[in-house]
Amino acid sequence: MDPVFIDFEASSLAAKSWPIEVGIAWVDSGRVAAEAKLIRPEPSWSMDDWHPASEKVHGIPRNALNEAETAGSVAMWLRGKLQGKRVVSDAPEFDQRWLDRLMQSIGGAPDIKLDDFDRAVWWAFSEMDGQIAPGRLHDVYSHLANETTVHRAGDDAAKLARAWLAGIRESRE
Repeated sequence: MDPVFIDFEASSLAAKSWPIEVGIAWVDSGRVAAEAKLIRPEPSWSMDDWHPASEKVHGIPRNALNEAETAGSVAMWLRGKLQGKRVVSDAPEFDQRWLDRLMQSIGGAPDIKLDDFDRAVWWAFSEMDGQIAPGRLHDVYSHLANETTVHRAGDDAAKLARAWLAGIRESRE
């Protein structure tokens, strides 16, 4: 099953931080497709967890979220996109927390569990007998290393998908 890659931008890195943008990307017919949505904070999410340093990193001002879709609306959209898919993140310990917080806005228990990018790459681009396929792994990580992280959720999810695509292309050649 081809993975869907996910990335979040958040109010801060604190334990009670909340998601402000989610992006997903996937490989479709040899090309990367991506979507992203800004998230209006839930009234229950503390504004004390908005950190100016995080805003400086992602470049999303707090007031830009006032016109964003509600957290519940984004959660419903995301659940529809990800249900039954293998979802991969390069920072699952953070992204899972923000995904869970977002899904809680629609009252349901989170039912989407994130897989780690490195683990997914290892399994997808290793040989059947467990031996490493160095060419494919090299292509994935070289591609990843040569792209800039822009700290916008859609772009960063697409970066992971493009790295994955580099490994797929190597495996088909």
